[in-house]
Amino acid sequence: MDKIKNQLDVIKISGVDAESFIQGQITNDITLLSGEKKSIYAGYCSPKGRLLAFFFITKIDNDYFLFCPPCISESISKRLSMYVLRAKVEIKCSPEDLNYFLVDKNGIEKLPNNLISIPQNKMQTTLNHNRSVSLTMLDGPKNYFFVFGDKKEISKLHNAIYSAEINPCNWNDVHIESIIPNIFNETQDLYIPQSVNLDLIDAINFKKGCYTGQEIVARTHYLGKPKRRMYLGSVELNKNPELGSEIKASDEKIGSLVNYYKQKNDVFRILVELRIEKVDAQPTLNGNEILSLKMQY
Repeated sequence: MDKIKNQLDVIKISGVDAESFIQGQITNDITLLSGEKKSIYAGYCSPKGRLLAFFFITKIDNDYFLFCPPCISESISKRLSMYVLRAKVEIKCSPEDLNYFLVDKNGIEKLPNNLISIPQNKMQTTLNHNRSVSLTMLDGPKNYFFVFGDKKEISKLHNAIYSAEINPCNWNDVHIESIIPNIFNETQDLYIPQSVNLDLIDAINFKKGCYTGQEIVARTHYLGKPKRRMYLGSVELNKNPELGSEIKASDEKIGSLVNYYKQKNDVFRILVELRIEKVDAQPTLNGNEILSLKMQY
Protein backbone atom coordinates (compact mmCIF):
# COMPACT_ATOMS: atom_id res chain seq x y z
CA MET A 1 0.00 0.00 0.00
CA ASP A 2 2.88 2.43 0.62
CA LYS A 3 3.83 2.50 -3.05
CA ILE A 4 0.25 3.40 -3.95
CA LYS A 5 0.15 6.11 -1.30
CA ASN A 6 3.25 7.73 -2.76
CA GLN A 7 1.45 8.59 -5.99
CA LEU A 8 -0.44 11.34 -4.16
CA ASP A 9 -0.29 13.01 -0.79
CA VAL A 10 -3.25 14.52 1.04
CA ILE A 11 -3.76 17.78 2.88
CA LYS A 12 -6.59 17.64 5.43
CA ILE A 13 -8.40 20.90 6.17
CA SER A 14 -10.91 20.96 9.01
CA GLY A 15 -12.59 23.40 11.39
CA VAL A 16 -15.78 25.47 11.40
CA ASP A 17 -14.33 27.93 8.86
CA ALA A 18 -12.83 25.29 6.55
CA GLU A 19 -15.32 25.74 3.72
CA SER A 20 -15.07 29.54 3.55
CA PHE A 21 -11.29 29.37 3.88
CA ILE A 22 -10.85 26.94 0.98
CA GLN A 23 -13.34 28.90 -1.11
CA GLY A 24 -11.01 31.89 -1.01
CA GLN A 25 -8.04 29.85 -2.23
CA ILE A 26 -9.10 27.66 -5.16
CA THR A 27 -10.45 28.12 -8.70
CA ASN A 28 -13.51 25.90 -8.19
CA ASP A 29 -16.58 26.17 -5.95
CA ILE A 30 -16.01 24.18 -2.76
CA THR A 31 -19.70 24.41 -1.78
CA LEU A 32 -20.47 21.88 -4.53
CA LEU A 33 -19.08 19.16 -2.27
CA SER A 34 -21.86 19.70 0.24
CA GLY A 35 -24.67 20.63 -2.08
CA GLU A 36 -24.27 17.93 -4.71
CA LYS A 37 -22.46 15.07 -2.91
CA LYS A 38 -19.55 15.13 -5.29
CA SER A 39 -15.80 15.70 -5.49
CA ILE A 40 -14.05 18.31 -7.62
CA TYR A 41 -10.83 19.23 -9.35
CA ALA A 42 -9.43 22.69 -8.64
CA GLY A 43 -6.39 24.83 -9.21
CA TYR A 44 -4.48 26.83 -6.62
CA CYS A 45 -2.87 29.96 -8.07
CA SER A 46 -0.28 32.58 -7.30
CA PRO A 47 -1.40 36.23 -7.25
CA LYS A 48 -0.30 36.36 -10.90
CA GLY A 49 -2.84 33.66 -11.78
CA ARG A 50 -0.33 30.87 -12.39
CA LEU A 51 -0.81 27.40 -10.97
CA LEU A 52 1.06 26.41 -7.82
CA ALA A 53 -0.96 23.22 -7.37
CA PHE A 54 -3.73 21.15 -8.89
CA PHE A 55 -6.04 19.35 -6.45
CA PHE A 56 -8.49 16.52 -6.43
CA ILE A 57 -10.75 17.48 -3.50
CA THR A 58 -13.19 15.27 -1.64
CA LYS A 59 -15.08 15.62 1.63
CA ILE A 60 -16.09 13.34 4.52
CA ASP A 61 -18.40 14.96 7.06
CA ASN A 62 -16.89 18.40 7.76
CA ASP A 63 -13.34 17.54 6.73
CA TYR A 64 -11.90 18.42 3.32
CA PHE A 65 -9.11 16.43 1.67
CA LEU A 66 -6.91 18.02 -1.01
CA PHE A 67 -4.80 15.55 -3.00
CA CYS A 68 -1.62 16.59 -4.81
CA PRO A 69 1.87 15.15 -5.51
CA PRO A 70 4.07 14.51 -2.44
CA CYS A 71 6.81 16.76 -3.86
CA ILE A 72 4.68 19.88 -3.27
CA SER A 73 2.27 18.86 -0.49
CA GLU A 74 4.32 20.16 2.44
CA SER A 75 5.16 23.51 0.84
CA ILE A 76 1.55 24.00 -0.25
CA SER A 77 0.34 23.17 3.27
CA LYS A 78 2.67 25.80 4.70
CA ARG A 79 1.56 28.35 2.11
CA LEU A 80 -2.11 27.73 2.89
CA SER A 81 -1.38 28.08 6.61
CA MET A 82 -0.09 31.62 5.99
CA TYR A 83 -3.60 32.69 4.99
CA VAL A 84 -5.52 31.16 7.90
CA LEU A 85 -5.12 34.29 10.05
CA ARG A 86 -7.99 34.30 12.58
CA ALA A 87 -10.10 31.67 10.83
CA LYS A 88 -10.95 28.55 12.79
CA VAL A 89 -9.14 26.18 10.48
CA GLU A 90 -6.68 23.33 11.01
CA ILE A 91 -4.39 22.20 8.18
CA LYS A 92 -2.61 18.88 8.42
CA CYS A 93 -0.33 17.40 5.76
CA SER A 94 -0.01 13.61 5.30
CA PRO A 95 -2.35 12.27 8.03
CA GLU A 96 -1.10 8.79 8.90
CA ASP A 97 -4.57 7.31 9.49
CA LEU A 98 -5.72 7.77 5.88
CA ASN A 99 -5.04 6.01 2.60
CA TYR A 100 -6.51 5.51 -0.87
CA PHE A 101 -6.31 3.44 -4.02
CA LEU A 102 -7.63 3.52 -7.57
CA VAL A 103 -9.67 0.77 -9.20
CA ASP A 104 -11.33 0.28 -12.58
CA LYS A 105 -14.91 -0.74 -13.39
CA ASN A 106 -14.16 -4.48 -13.20
CA GLY A 107 -12.35 -4.17 -9.88
CA ILE A 108 -15.07 -2.13 -8.19
CA GLU A 109 -17.47 -5.04 -8.65
CA LYS A 110 -15.32 -7.06 -6.26
CA LEU A 111 -16.20 -4.83 -3.32
CA PRO A 112 -18.26 -6.61 -0.63
CA ASN A 113 -22.00 -6.42 -1.23
CA ASN A 114 -23.91 -3.64 0.54
CA LEU A 115 -20.68 -1.98 1.73
CA ILE A 116 -21.16 1.19 -0.30
CA SER A 117 -23.33 2.30 -3.22
CA ILE A 118 -21.46 2.70 -6.50
CA PRO A 119 -21.53 6.24 -7.99
CA GLN A 120 -23.33 6.43 -11.32
CA ASN A 121 -22.09 9.83 -12.51
CA LYS A 122 -18.65 11.37 -13.06
CA MET A 123 -17.20 12.98 -9.91
CA GLN A 124 -20.15 11.73 -7.81
CA THR A 125 -19.07 10.63 -4.31
CA THR A 126 -20.74 8.10 -2.00
CA LEU A 127 -19.96 7.08 1.59
CA ASN A 128 -20.22 3.78 3.42
CA HIS A 129 -22.65 3.36 6.34
CA ASN A 130 -20.23 4.57 9.06
CA ARG A 131 -18.79 7.32 6.83
CA SER A 132 -15.23 6.04 7.07
CA VAL A 133 -14.78 5.30 3.35
CA SER A 134 -15.67 7.43 0.33
CA LEU A 135 -15.97 6.31 -3.28
CA THR A 136 -15.74 8.68 -6.26
CA MET A 137 -16.16 7.96 -9.97
CA LEU A 138 -13.39 10.00 -11.60
CA ASP A 139 -13.79 12.07 -14.72
CA GLY A 140 -12.44 10.63 -17.96
CA PRO A 141 -13.32 8.39 -20.93
CA LYS A 142 -13.14 5.21 -18.83
CA ASN A 143 -14.70 4.50 -15.45
CA TYR A 144 -12.12 4.61 -12.66
CA PHE A 145 -13.01 4.87 -8.99
CA PHE A 146 -11.12 6.58 -6.18
CA VAL A 147 -11.47 4.69 -2.87
CA PHE A 148 -10.41 6.76 0.14
CA GLY A 149 -10.72 6.76 3.91
CA ASP A 150 -9.61 5.08 7.11
CA LYS A 151 -6.26 3.36 6.55
CA LYS A 152 -7.24 0.00 8.08
CA GLU A 153 -10.48 -0.23 6.13
CA ILE A 154 -8.83 0.86 2.92
CA SER A 155 -6.21 -1.87 3.35
CA LYS A 156 -8.95 -4.51 3.70
CA LEU A 157 -10.76 -3.28 0.61
CA HIS A 158 -7.52 -3.14 -1.37
CA ASN A 159 -6.75 -6.75 -0.51
CA ALA A 160 -10.29 -7.79 -1.43
CA ILE A 161 -9.91 -6.32 -4.91
CA TYR A 162 -6.26 -6.80 -5.78
CA SER A 163 -4.18 -9.94 -5.63
CA ALA A 164 -0.40 -10.20 -5.77
CA GLU A 165 -0.66 -10.96 -9.50
CA ILE A 166 -2.60 -7.82 -10.37
CA ASN A 167 -1.00 -4.39 -10.47
CA PRO A 168 -3.16 -1.60 -9.03
CA CYS A 169 -4.32 1.21 -11.30
CA ASN A 170 -1.86 4.09 -11.38
CA TRP A 171 -3.26 7.54 -10.64
CA ASN A 172 -0.68 9.31 -12.80
CA ASP A 173 -1.27 7.09 -15.83
CA VAL A 174 -5.06 7.34 -15.54
CA HIS A 175 -4.99 11.13 -15.31
CA ILE A 176 -2.67 11.46 -18.31
CA GLU A 177 -4.90 9.26 -20.48
CA SER A 178 -7.89 11.34 -19.34
CA ILE A 179 -5.98 14.55 -20.31
CA ILE A 180 -6.07 15.84 -16.75
CA PRO A 181 -2.97 17.75 -15.57
CA ASN A 182 -0.95 17.79 -12.40
CA ILE A 183 1.53 20.29 -11.03
CA PHE A 184 4.96 19.35 -9.67
CA ASN A 185 7.95 21.26 -8.29
CA GLU A 186 9.34 21.69 -11.79
CA THR A 187 6.12 23.11 -13.23
CA GLN A 188 4.89 25.39 -10.46
CA ASP A 189 4.17 28.95 -11.62
CA LEU A 190 4.40 28.02 -15.33
CA TYR A 191 0.77 27.76 -16.42
CA ILE A 192 -2.42 29.72 -16.14
CA PRO A 193 -5.38 27.37 -15.46
CA GLN A 194 -6.87 27.60 -18.97
CA SER A 195 -3.59 26.68 -20.69
CA VAL A 196 -3.78 23.23 -19.05
CA ASN A 197 -7.53 22.94 -19.70
CA LEU A 198 -8.89 23.44 -16.19
CA ASP A 199 -11.90 25.23 -17.66
CA LEU A 200 -12.62 22.20 -19.87
CA ILE A 201 -12.74 19.75 -16.94
CA ASP A 202 -14.95 21.96 -14.75
CA ALA A 203 -12.07 22.83 -12.43
CA ILE A 204 -12.82 26.57 -12.66
CA ASN A 205 -16.05 28.19 -11.50
CA PHE A 206 -16.52 31.66 -12.96
CA LYS A 207 -19.53 32.51 -10.76
CA LYS A 208 -17.94 32.00 -7.33
CA GLY A 209 -16.40 34.72 -5.17
CA CYS A 210 -12.85 35.97 -5.07
CA TYR A 211 -9.77 33.77 -4.80
CA THR A 212 -6.06 34.32 -5.27
CA GLY A 213 -5.27 34.93 -8.93
CA GLN A 214 -8.92 35.27 -9.95
CA GLU A 215 -8.47 38.53 -11.87
CA ILE A 216 -6.06 36.99 -14.39
CA VAL A 217 -8.09 33.79 -14.75
CA ALA A 218 -11.33 35.73 -15.30
CA ARG A 219 -9.69 38.13 -17.75
CA THR A 220 -8.55 35.23 -19.93
CA HIS A 221 -12.07 33.82 -19.87
CA TYR A 222 -14.02 36.99 -20.62
CA LEU A 223 -11.68 38.94 -22.88
CA GLY A 224 -10.66 36.27 -25.35
CA LYS A 225 -9.91 32.64 -26.08
CA PRO A 226 -6.84 31.00 -24.53
CA LYS A 227 -3.81 31.03 -26.79
CA ARG A 228 -2.42 27.82 -25.30
CA ARG A 229 -3.94 24.44 -24.50
CA MET A 230 -2.85 21.04 -23.20
CA TYR A 231 -2.70 17.98 -25.45
CA LEU A 232 -2.07 14.25 -25.09
CA GLY A 233 0.50 12.62 -27.34
CA SER A 234 3.19 9.95 -27.64
CA VAL A 235 6.93 10.19 -28.17
CA GLU A 236 9.87 7.79 -28.36
CA LEU A 237 12.72 8.61 -25.96
CA ASN A 238 15.69 6.63 -24.67
CA LYS A 239 15.34 8.03 -21.15
CA ASN A 240 12.81 9.73 -18.93
CA PRO A 241 12.23 13.36 -19.92
CA GLU A 242 12.32 16.25 -17.46
CA LEU A 243 9.06 17.89 -16.41
CA GLY A 244 8.81 21.40 -17.84
CA SER A 245 11.11 20.53 -20.77
CA GLU A 246 10.75 22.72 -23.83
CA ILE A 247 8.54 21.60 -26.71
CA LYS A 248 9.90 22.94 -29.99
CA ALA A 249 8.89 23.32 -33.63
CA SER A 250 11.69 24.25 -36.06
CA ASP A 251 13.91 25.26 -33.11
CA GLU A 252 11.23 27.62 -31.78
CA LYS A 253 9.92 27.05 -28.26
CA ILE A 254 6.17 26.55 -28.48
CA GLY A 255 5.33 24.88 -25.16
CA SER A 256 6.48 22.60 -22.38
CA LEU A 257 6.07 19.11 -20.90
CA VAL A 258 3.33 18.95 -18.25
CA ASN A 259 3.47 15.25 -17.32
CA TYR A 260 4.42 11.80 -18.65
CA TYR A 261 4.52 8.08 -18.04
CA LYS A 262 6.38 5.27 -19.78
CA GLN A 263 3.92 3.18 -21.75
CA LYS A 264 6.19 0.48 -23.18
CA ASN A 265 9.79 0.07 -24.27
CA ASP A 266 10.89 3.59 -25.26
CA VAL A 267 7.39 4.97 -25.85
CA PHE A 268 6.13 7.66 -23.47
CA ARG A 269 2.62 9.05 -23.16
CA ILE A 270 2.87 12.75 -22.49
CA LEU A 271 0.80 15.81 -21.70
CA VAL A 272 2.14 18.97 -23.31
CA GLU A 273 1.07 22.60 -23.10
CA LEU A 274 1.32 24.20 -26.55
CA ARG A 275 0.52 27.34 -28.46
CA ILE A 276 -2.66 26.36 -30.28
CA GLU A 277 -1.52 27.55 -33.70
CA LYS A 278 1.56 25.29 -33.49
CA VAL A 279 -0.18 21.97 -32.80
CA ASP A 280 0.19 20.87 -36.42
CA ALA A 281 3.77 22.15 -36.77
CA GLN A 282 5.32 18.75 -35.89
CA PRO A 283 6.26 19.59 -32.28
CA THR A 284 9.24 17.78 -30.80
CA LEU A 285 10.48 16.84 -27.33
CA ASN A 286 14.23 16.34 -26.94
CA GLY A 287 14.48 16.30 -30.75
CA ASN A 288 11.87 13.57 -31.26
CA GLU A 289 8.53 14.25 -32.92
CA ILE A 290 5.42 14.06 -30.74
CA LEU A 291 2.81 11.88 -32.43
CA SER A 292 -0.99 11.66 -32.33
CA LEU A 293 -1.64 14.90 -30.45
CA LYS A 294 -5.23 15.22 -29.31
CA MET A 295 -7.43 17.14 -26.89
CA GLN A 296 -10.72 15.29 -26.53
CA TYR A 297 -13.01 15.25 -23.49
